[in-house]
Amino acid sequence: MKIALLGGTGDIAEGLVLRWSKVGHEIFIGSRSDEKAKGIASEYIEKLNDLGIESKIHGMPNADAAKAAEVVIITIPPEYAAATISQIKDSFTDQIVVTPVVSMERQEDKSFVYSPPPHGSSALEIKEALPETARLVSAYHNLPAKELSKVEEDLDYDVVICGDDEEAKEVVKKLTEEIPTIRVLDAGPLKLSAMIEAITPLIVNLNVKYKQHFSVKFT
Repeated sequence: MKIALLGGTGDIAEGLVLRWSKVGHEIFIGSRSDEKAKGIASEYIEKLNDLGIESKIHGMPNADAAKAAEVVIITIPPEYAAATISQIKDSFTDQIVVTPVVSMERQEDKSFVYSPPPHGSSALEIKEALPETARLVSAYHNLPAKELSKVEEDLDYDVVICGDDEEAKEVVKKLTEEIPTIRVLDAGPLKLSAMIEAITPLIVNLNVKYKQHFSVKFT
């Protein structure tokens, strides 16, 4: 499958790129800077080569990456995500778009709190920026980036997804389950994404306090 990661130079992007490359998907790294995208793509290729893994990874501007892909992951910082999508809106047709974006604010005591946009969640804000034909799924909010990038290790976590298109959610479920030992739980429509997003600051705060890599596991 052809998968684009817009803003694919960030932390969570690395783990997804490495793990999906490992199972043979073609990856398009998007960035505002073509030069930066190509540089990061080369770094990912080198890391996989060191592991003996052949890969198909390309770097290019965000708009070109979105056009090239069947599935597009939005790994852009929350303060820029919706605006960036609006700027390249014409690059989207009926692709499946996945958002792990969470809007958080840092407090004076350095802790983080959930700070959703006026739409009610980052997912709904991004939905408004996309054309109606794009199929948006909310996922990957709570995965620890450092653990995700350790491609030789399994991840015993749950990924909760939300979306209004059942076929799109099934594609995201299958892609996610290609990462060993991750379980996908369908929480329902996209309007419920705020509940999943709101967990993220809590996990970040716990990770900082206890210097661990917490995530979510439902039992």
